[in-house]
This record gives sequence, C-alpha cells and structure tokens, in this order.
Amino acid sequence: MWPWAGPALVAAHPGAVVVTVAAGKPPPHPLSGWDGKCGFAEGDDVIGLRRKEDEEALKHLGAQALWLELLDRQYMGGVPPSRVEVAQAIESVVKATAPDLVASPLGLGHPDHLVTVAACRDVARRMPGVTWIFYEDVIYRATGSPAEQAIAQLAAEGCFVRPLSVTASECKRAAIERYTSQVKGLGDLSRGACLPARYWEVDSRT
Repeated sequence: MWPWAGPALVAAHPGAVVVTVAAGKPPPHPLSGWDGKCGFAEGDDVIGLRRKEDEEALKHLGAQALWLELLDRQYMGGVPPSRVEVAQAIESVVKATAPDLVASPLGLGHPDHLVTVAACRDVARRMPGVTWIFYEDVIYRATGSPAEQAIAQLAAEGCFVRPLSVTASECKRAAIERYTSQVKGLGDLSRGACLPARYWEVDSRT
C-alpha cells in the first residue's frame, strides 16, 4: 500500500511517518501483470524504484517514509499478508515511534487494504491511548466499494466512528504525480486520487 489516500492528513502533520505495509522486496520472480502495466520490465528493481517515488512524494508533503518488509500480494500468489503479521508489524512501529495519532485506510475493496484495516483495529483495541483515524481509499471508491459499506461493517464489529474534518491540501495533486509508475498503471482510476478524501475518528468508547 502506498500513501495516496491521505495526503491532506499527512500535510497537516509535518514530520509525519508514513508506513507502507507491503513494501518488502521479493526474491527474483517473473514480471507481474501489474508491474508490467506500470511500465516496469523484467529484472527491474520494482520495489526500489517505487520507494524512490514514495520518497519524492513524501518529501513534497514534509513527511518521511517507513517501509515494512511484508510482501505485496502480487508476489505471494495473490494472497495478502496475514492479519496477524500485519498487526504485529504495525504494533511494533507504533510502540517504537509513540505517535499521538495513527491513520489507517478504511479498506475499500483492495485485499491488502482490507487486511491492513483489520490489523489496525486489532492494534487499536490493544492501545486505547492512541487516537486512530480511518481515511477513505479514494482510488477504490470508484470500483463499487462505497465507504458507507465499510463504516457499516466496522459498526457491526463494535467500532464507533465519527466524521473528522481535514482541510484540503494544495500539495495533494503534486504529491500524487510523483508516483509516476502507479499513475500509469491505474489509468483513469488515478483521477479519483486527486478528489478530496473523507476521514473518520475512532470514538473513544471503542
């Protein structure tokens, strides 16, 4: 997962650490369909190149990157990292960095995002002193996975959330343009990334 959905939130918190969960470098493998769509060729250091894009985008937002070594599902036969290992990795980061605020994707359709939001809920329950926010995965809301459905699912799991106002950032489009390969791969879906995202704060009663 790369930090497309929450540039306004990141820009509003200078020095923020943006964690990419599935950023590990896989062993030698055939070129995946997604990486080919993004313009990469056989033998390219895809993750290394994507990390460079990540650094450029986050530098523009005044943030820093932290990459976890879990593998993207495209390098694992289509199976995303497990909820347990994602939760363990995120909890280690939160304990090490001691943030006042943690933001997680809401989880709209993309399997890696769904695992991440589930893992974040597990960690949030174990760390009630940290404020947690969900942000709308703006790219994927165009794929038929509405945020309202995700919010309803969270409510069914006993998670109470309330809308949070975040001022739009003029840096968003410029930051997104730094992800050259991903913009190419997403095609028309990348237009949705420039639209305003919505945010929800986890109610303290959870």
